Amino acid sequence: MRVLILVLVANTAYAEPAPDAKERAAKLFDEGKELAKRAKYREACDSFATSYELEPALGTELNFADCQEHLGNLSRAFQLFHDVANRSDPKTNAVRAQYARDRAKALEPRLATVVVKIADSRLDRIAVTIGGRKVTPAAELRERVDPGDVEVVVTAPERRFAETAHTTARATVVIDVPVLGASSPRRQRKWVLGAAGLGAGGAVTMSVAGVMGIYARRHYNKAFARGECFATPDGDRCSPEGHEMVAAARSRANLATGVFLGGVALVGGGIAMYLLAPREQGLEVKPVMTPSSVGIAIGGAF
Repeated sequence: MRVLILVLVANTAYAEPAPDAKERAAKLFDEGKELAKRAKYREACDSFATSYELEPALGTELNFADCQEHLGNLSRAFQLFHDVANRSDPKTNAVRAQYARDRAKALEPRLATVVVKIADSRLDRIAVTIGGRKVTPAAELRERVDPGDVEVVVTAPERRFAETAHTTARATVVIDVPVLGASSPRRQRKWVLGAAGLGAGGAVTMSVAGVMGIYARRHYNKAFARGECFATPDGDRCSPEGHEMVAAARSRANLATGVFLGGVALVGGGIAMYLLAPREQGLEVKPVMTPSSVGIAIGGAF
């Protein structure tokens, strides 16, 4: 049943409009033309849009593009004019194709250009929107946009990249998108510094413990060097003063061991703090300079 439904939908999508749909499309087209003559472009655009849905004629699309330009939607108008020029048969509709091409070219100086370069080679797993419009992923995308703030969002299963660029007419802004699946946002700086502090403190503490151990060993050996202690087959023999020196040496050795273990704990804590550090949102503010304008881009990975 599901297969049959899909087939029916496909057949419907490519079927010729019903006669009544054609008549309604023609009527709406005429209404749109009349509204456009009276400079009621918003209402005219609605009529052309509905007419195009009923019957996707290139002439309707051309008039809809003109409406969009009058409403100030320059990038949308450019896309529509460009589409009409490309889809028009150069043999049977050469005049219309050239007219649409000229209208698109006339809009170019009023538009900005956003170039998106995607480093990730696995484009089939990436979704891209430029200014809220879905775009087919490619290694390099070049889109004409209305001047102003334009958000570029590139999404992969592991990571989302977003950058907002401020554009001006005739300017070109280049946005580099990193490999989204191989890297992750960096750890928060304060956590990294804290982990480094713990690790450094642990290393210093372990070094101090080593020095304390050396002094403890020297104090122990001094008891034998002075003759206060001597080795026998039954074990070490010490004078009362030798016993005190050996006991002090052992006490220092135990303290050194405790200090060393404390240093190990600090190093372990630093490693744990680094591994558990939360990731930054990757917010970045950078200047964007072109021969004709200066702006900023704000973005990052989230």
